[in-house]
Amino acid sequence: MLRGWVHAGLVLALVATGCGDDDGDGEDTVAGDAGPRSDGGPPDDLGLDAGDAGEEPGECGLAAAPDLALENILVDGGAFEQPLFATTAPGEPDVLYVVEKPGRIVRVVDGRREGTFLDFTGQTGAGEDLATSGEQGLLGLAFHPDYATNGRFFVFFTPSSPRRNVVAEYRRSADPTLAEETEVARLVSIEDRESNHNGGVLAFGPDGYLYVGTGDEGGGGDGIGDGSHGPIGNAQNVENLFGSILRLDVDAAANAYASPGAPFVAGGLPQIWAYGLRNPWRMSFDDATGDLWIGDVGQNEVEEIDFLPAGHPGGANFGWRAYEGDAVFDDALTARVDGAGYVQPILSVPQGAEDLPIRGAGSITGGRVYRGDAIPGLQGFYVYSDYVSNDVAAFQRCDGEVRQHARLPGLRMAGGGVVSIDQDGAGELLLVNLNQGAIFRVVTP
Repeated sequence: MLRGWVHAGLVLALVATGCGDDDGDGEDTVAGDAGPRSDGGPPDDLGLDAGDAGEEPGECGLAAAPDLALENILVDGGAFEQPLFATTAPGEPDVLYVVEKPGRIVRVVDGRREGTFLDFTGQTGAGEDLATSGEQGLLGLAFHPDYATNGRFFVFFTPSSPRRNVVAEYRRSADPTLAEETEVARLVSIEDRESNHNGGVLAFGPDGYLYVGTGDEGGGGDGIGDGSHGPIGNAQNVENLFGSILRLDVDAAANAYASPGAPFVAGGLPQIWAYGLRNPWRMSFDDATGDLWIGDVGQNEVEEIDFLPAGHPGGANFGWRAYEGDAVFDDALTARVDGAGYVQPILSVPQGAEDLPIRGAGSITGGRVYRGDAIPGLQGFYVYSDYVSNDVAAFQRCDGEVRQHARLPGLRMAGGGVVSIDQDGAGELLLVNLNQGAIFRVVTP
């Protein structure tokens, strides 16, 4: 594994998902966010410690997670510049596209950086400057399901002057290794008074629509201290696009890209599909089932992972700011939320706890369900991490409950820094580590 190359200033500037313990001034803090942290625990060769083991195989076909290890995707052991996300494009299973926060999408072929596919480091394709401090920058990427034939892809980024959260469409050029420089269409543009809690994840669902995660605008407590986000906060207000999962029909420009059957056509914005989120930094669809998994970053006490089954009609309320994970945050809003489609987290992770598979949590990194072929024993496990913690963990969902929840010691990242868990063209898991500037493939030892 590479040594961590990022200096302390970058870590303080970018707890990429917005750690808890916000001070309310629009910037998140790192020092002290997660309570005590352990860089140790048992050596990997001792296996799981006493709190790690799940149940014996049995109901729902449960089995213990296998031993795992990490392999740098770059054969020369080189580094990326602040990597945030990695994916492949339809029709190009052997090419990895890596999003770098300062404004680049780079191509990786055969374990080597091949070149820059899209570059926002000067200006965006609409002639804007890109804000890159703190939690801002080029944050998300999704290729159209028919990219192989239409060359369409979508990016999430944060222009400055004025500060905004933007989702825009771009196209592949005649040279398939390069994108066109000019923006094709702007699907979402949200004026944003604060620099943190931007969300930034994009993913096409099995229904062909583009799902977008947006944060609650930023600051601390969704404006609870000074009322700057209104009396119920942005995340509970379906008349703005903050703190939500948007579902967009990328072909419906005449309808402001709202998808058919949106749950808030009356009494809210039709682009909103679910709401009540603080900062959904990473979400993913299970390739086998179509279920949706969301990692939502907590405030002062609790991180959470949310789940919606395939075919959900939308309208789910994930509870923020009435609830932070499974804890009450604003008791003045609990009655309102309880009667408005509230969906409790499938997993709540107390910040700073040392007796859980994720120790010293402070900024959850939502993961994905493994459906690759190389590690049969990992099939069906949801693998996730936390930016502040050193640990990576996994569990299986069985009869609606979390089972076999275990730490994966072979994937431990000293110094934390995992900002995304993605997959390559073969469905094998990739761990993106911002602090080390590295992307690792999950393998068996």
